[in-house]
Amino acid sequence: MVNKFALDILPFSKANQLSTLVENRRVMTFNSFEFNVFETYERAHAVPLQFQDVVLVNMLQGKKVMHLEGVASFDYFPGETLVLPENKAMHIDFPEANSDEPTQCAALTISRSKLDDVLFYLNDKVPLSEGSDDWHFRWERFHFQHDAETRYLNNKLFKLMFSNDRFKEPLADLTIRELLIRTLQNQNLSSLTDTRNSQKSVLNYLQQFIREHISSDLNVDLLSRKANMSRSALFREFKVQLGVSPMEYVIQERIIAAKRFLESGISVKEVGYAVGFNDVNYFVRLFKKRIGYTPGAYAVKFGIR
Repeated sequence: MVNKFALDILPFSKANQLSTLVENRRVMTFNSFEFNVFETYERAHAVPLQFQDVVLVNMLQGKKVMHLEGVASFDYFPGETLVLPENKAMHIDFPEANSDEPTQCAALTISRSKLDDVLFYLNDKVPLSEGSDDWHFRWERFHFQHDAETRYLNNKLFKLMFSNDRFKEPLADLTIRELLIRTLQNQNLSSLTDTRNSQKSVLNYLQQFIREHISSDLNVDLLSRKANMSRSALFREFKVQLGVSPMEYVIQERIIAAKRFLESGISVKEVGYAVGFNDVNYFVRLFKKRIGYTPGAYAVKFGIR
């Protein structure tokens, strides 16, 4: 399935720039970060890769199969990103790479001091709610799909890297700081939606309430009352910790529930009502906008009907 938040493909290496057909590397080095582009032009298996610094890896074209220690192997496609700590060993399969359709990925390595600077800033200026831990990276939450915001930021960074802008490095530095903040928010959101998470917080409580009342008329006033917070405080809690508004989070939960109901064979109309949409046509349009398929096409595509 094509990911609508896939990143822009970068200019490919010219023939005289290729030193190898497997993970050919181009690199741009700056003071506190390094930008790498890797391309593979033939099938390969168990290719080792490791970075000394924290790395954000973005798949741009093709398919890889990733093998990381302690993690089940997984397919890796455009529109997805990996966030890995220093010295994390990887072994990579390239099952489909060829000279006509090579794989391409971008790897941004970042110094630990830059991460620490971002964490210090957030903990000082926008601390999490009382009783929560400080901002920190959750390295077990390393695999994400891009959203509109992270797609924009990464494509902005790509343009800077291939530009002649005299302010390339300071502008890239600011963009990377924002990417790191969005990464922290994505990790918080991933942690919140993990059913294995036993941490109790206002957001965990609201998540459970939303899931238990997914077919109800959920609105900001109701969620504010349930959280015993003002509307403004509720918005701040969601935006700071998760990067989304309360109602955007409700929509995300409704789409997740809708996919689950569709996969169980329930009709599109019944699913729409079951996840809180009184207007089935609106549900169909919204589902297609978020997933890329109508609910009916989603069911057919994934062999449900």
